[in-house]
Amino acid sequence: MQKNVEIELKLLLSKSDLEKLLASDLLQGVLRKGSEKKRNLVSCYYDTADLALKQQGIAYRVRDKGDGTFEATVKTDRKSAEGLSERLEMNLPLKENAAVLEGFGKLGLGFELTELAPNGVKKLFTVDVVRTTYILDLVGAVVELAVDKGRIIAAGGEDAIDEVELELVEGKVEALLHFAEQMGQLVTVRTEKRSKFARGLALLGMEGDLPAVKA
Repeated sequence: MQKNVEIELKLLLSKSDLEKLLASDLLQGVLRKGSEKKRNLVSCYYDTADLALKQQGIAYRVRDKGDGTFEATVKTDRKSAEGLSERLEMNLPLKENAAVLEGFGKLGLGFELTELAPNGVKKLFTVDVVRTTYILDLVGAVVELAVDKGRIIAAGGEDAIDEVELELVEGKVEALLHFAEQMGQLVTVRTEKRSKFARGLALLGMEGDLPAVKA
């Protein structure tokens, strides 16, 4: 898998189906012992007043990782279909919870965000979730299963988050998709085609996710 490429599948399950999945032989058979982690993640998304970053296919956030550390992230969509998204992702460790626009050029973006936002950025909305993660050792891949529960908070209101993500850590995407198919045979699974970024924009009365960019 190419460095800085995030491949994930967003899914929606009922509370009872999630409990059934977590207790199933299917998941317990691939669950890495001792891998469960729970954190409170608070992410603030930023852009210029005219959404200059979004217009260039960029989502920018600053995250409080819940362990005393902070991180700024740039994501750009390469492609997205039926809940499976492939994004370029660049992460920059921060000393404090504040928007920092320089440092992504050397991480692979090719330019600094200050070129698009010379006058800085403003906060658009906040995503506050409790994330529980598990590492799954599949045949042909290592996958992180994340359960997110929380909300998106914007000036236009709030939207509840209750979703499951399968993210490819290493290996083949086909292995991830095969496991998702096995999940679908066990419980009722629906795909979530919208990113948290798109859902936050919708609360602000703005439609559309990031435009896809070429690999």
